[in-house]
Amino acid sequence: MLEIRRKHIDPDIFVLQLVGRVTMGKSCQELEWVVDELVRGNIRKLVLDLTEVDRVDSTGLGLIVTSYGKLKKAGGELRVVGVKGMVHEMLYTANIPRIIAFHETLEDAVAAMSPKTGPSEK
Repeated sequence: MLEIRRKHIDPDIFVLQLVGRVTMGKSCQELEWVVDELVRGNIRKLVLDLTEVDRVDSTGLGLIVTSYGKLKKAGGELRVVGVKGMVHEMLYTANIPRIIAFHETLEDAVAAMSPKTGPSEK
């Protein structure tokens, strides 16, 4: 079973906190629907918080990569935080971090997505 908690961090950054398992079946379908809804709603910066995810199967891996592709195609970006244990092993074995940026904390991911402000270079 998967619980999806939605959180708006910044005017243009949205977080999906996932709790449980990202596995084939209803949980992956629900997550896919939520991501599609966000993309249709013009959300372009999405963070998947996997801190409380205890299992991901191959369908879940595929869904994470597909979600990344949907956001990229829409001109946005997706980042992943909180990967640990078996989930960490699965994602790293599948080389997902070569495609999608992974961060230790939500704060790190948000900082990486936020526009850099400062003096312009000449």
